Amino acid sequence: MSDNGIRRTRDFGRQVAPAKDLSTELIEDLLKISSHVLIKKLATNDRQWAIWDDIKEKWKSNQAGPLLPARTRTENFFPPLISDPVKPHNSSVSVEVLWPKIGKLYKSNFIWYSGKSDAEHHFTINPRSEFAEISPASYLLIFKPKNLGESYNALTIDAEDDDLVEYISDVFKFDINFTFDIFDTRYVDTRPKLTGLQYFVIDLLNKLDQGPYAFNAFVSGLTRRSAVDIASTALKQWTLETGNKNLSPYDLDRPGDVLFELTRVREFALYKQDEVRTYGAQVVRALIGDGRVVDRTSIISSLIEKFDIFYEIFKRAKQARVSRAGGSFEIHMMSALKSGGIPHAAQNIFDGSKPDFVLPSGYIYRDPVLRRDLALVLTLKTTLRERWKQVVSESTNCPIYLATLDESVPSRTLDKLKAKDITLVVPEKFKTSEFSEYQAHTNVISFRTFFDELLENRYDQWHAKGIDCFGIVGN
Repeated sequence: MSDNGIRRTRDFGRQVAPAKDLSTELIEDLLKISSHVLIKKLATNDRQWAIWDDIKEKWKSNQAGPLLPARTRTENFFPPLISDPVKPHNSSVSVEVLWPKIGKLYKSNFIWYSGKSDAEHHFTINPRSEFAEISPASYLLIFKPKNLGESYNALTIDAEDDDLVEYISDVFKFDINFTFDIFDTRYVDTRPKLTGLQYFVIDLLNKLDQGPYAFNAFVSGLTRRSAVDIASTALKQWTLETGNKNLSPYDLDRPGDVLFELTRVREFALYKQDEVRTYGAQVVRALIGDGRVVDRTSIISSLIEKFDIFYEIFKRAKQARVSRAGGSFEIHMMSALKSGGIPHAAQNIFDGSKPDFVLPSGYIYRDPVLRRDLALVLTLKTTLRERWKQVVSESTNCPIYLATLDESVPSRTLDKLKAKDITLVVPEKFKTSEFSEYQAHTNVISFRTFFDELLENRYDQWHAKGIDCFGIVGN
């Protein structure tokens, strides 16, 4: 076996415990035995040291582990560093780190190469398996033990695990711009947050006191706002705060970032308010019935006997949450196209396929000759996963653009998109992000570039065919 082959198979971990499933319960158990938690959003090099390049027969990065910010040292997350007597500008400390997902213990090193810069803090000797398969923009969590001498704990959370990513962002109170922080566990509260729901709980209790009819009528009357209503509310908030009149991409410096903010931040916050009220009330009704008899025995019986009902409620809530994101993305994109004077046809069926938008019109797209010279397909996927394969059938002999709000698309998927001549369109901040893999791929462009190229490359063509377009640019 070659030296590289040996390096590929070598694992410095020692099996000390059974592997544990990654779950909210595991995170909460680790919090109980930890004094602090370090969370870092992983950059590309933080993962690629664990990925083998078969063509070049070497690891994709020589980094040997993730980089950690200088605060890890200055805030004494690890024990004090010891200078190397031969290379005094290098300081390091070894710590035992248990990775509970695989049940292995590693003797890891935290090293500061002070001769390079204050940014050169490496965390080395870790399980490659925890980093090799996760998506871009995933998270590393390291738990510092409360008791001196006990091992640290560490795990990675894949960016595609929407439930766990949402959980840690809620518990640790960070937003979409988060990259790194160290949290004191004394101030981390994993209990359900009821503050924002107090008035709703009071309403429920009041209706229970008024009797079964009033309670059931109240719960039945709770409805979620439509996707259009939520989108309209989010857009109104944004226009009031920014002073922008509309979503014209030619009046915005970073239109993709705005679409991301509206869809994934503002609307999601509004949606969760409705979600808790409607589905939460349904759970209460399923649990206590009409409220006439509410005691410990009846509640426990309801939990057991009505499990299928609870399961269906939560399944509906999950499905509604997923479909909401796609619907709101489409609503805001349509607003951007209209405000920018970009001609389009939405949600038409062509030869059995149903792209989100065809530009400039359904008439042009239906004509094979005109389609080749003048048309393009714009389809939307809030998150990509493997759903990009559905897009291939939506284009026949014209360019296809796939717009997404997903930061975590791996290079292997980007290569497959390129092979199918699909151009991925992403928010501006993701195109240049150190956490995504978009920078090195020519078939990935920003929304800013997409809209600019439309204006530059299509204006003369479409006007020559008598198509009114880009008429409000600059207004």
